Amino acid sequence: NVKTVDGQLLQRALTETRGTRAPRHDRSQQVPMQLTLVCDYGPFTSIQSRRSDEPPQLQLPIAIEQSDIVKDDSAVGRAFRNLGLNPFADPAKGRTASLIVRKAMIGPVPSVCHGWLVFLSLFGFIAFFSIGPGVCVWLALSELMPTRIRSNGMSIALLLNQFVSATIAAVFLPVVGNYGYAGMFFLWAGFTVVYFLTATFLLPETKGKTLEEIEAYFSGREKMHR
Repeated sequence: NVKTVDGQLLQRALTETRGTRAPRHDRSQQVPMQLTLVCDYGPFTSIQSRRSDEPPQLQLPIAIEQSDIVKDDSAVGRAFRNLGLNPFADPAKGRTASLIVRKAMIGPVPSVCHGWLVFLSLFGFIAFFSIGPGVCVWLALSELMPTRIRSNGMSIALLLNQFVSATIAAVFLPVVGNYGYAGMFFLWAGFTVVYFLTATFLLPETKGKTLEEIEAYFSGREKMHR
């Protein structure tokens, strides 16, 4: 079950496109190109890439081996799968599926400036998330839930939060393989906008208020300034 991409075909594709971004008056300044393959064995996805500027000893043909993509369940995973509670891909379906190449993309290798831009964007996201949705949601839940149900409510909220986090981790790479990183991050940006509007216009200001006053507000017995 080992499939290979013909080395001559790969080299010809890279050679024909590697200079397309160079200025017309100077085609000698060839831009390094990158080939990316997105392959599926049933519900399992693999992404492999090769660059035209790699050293000759590293320019190996792409080998797609089923055993490298389809992994066995752990003992815990098998136990949950037997109970119908394992949400992740079934290895049995992957081992009986045929190889499908979903995408073969060739484009310029990102520049160093592009890498720094990605790094700064991720750094900014982590920083602002830590002082925004990352902490605000837990503060809001702890303040908005009445005292008599707070312990049960926080337990349910934590369970749902971890379930959503596990789901995101499970679908992240398949979504990226089909729609790219841009589509995934634009989706999360849209969710962040929804969160911002909700926190700005729907959540009341609880600064300086006691838990009893907050509960009275949501019971309709007291007004609270936004």
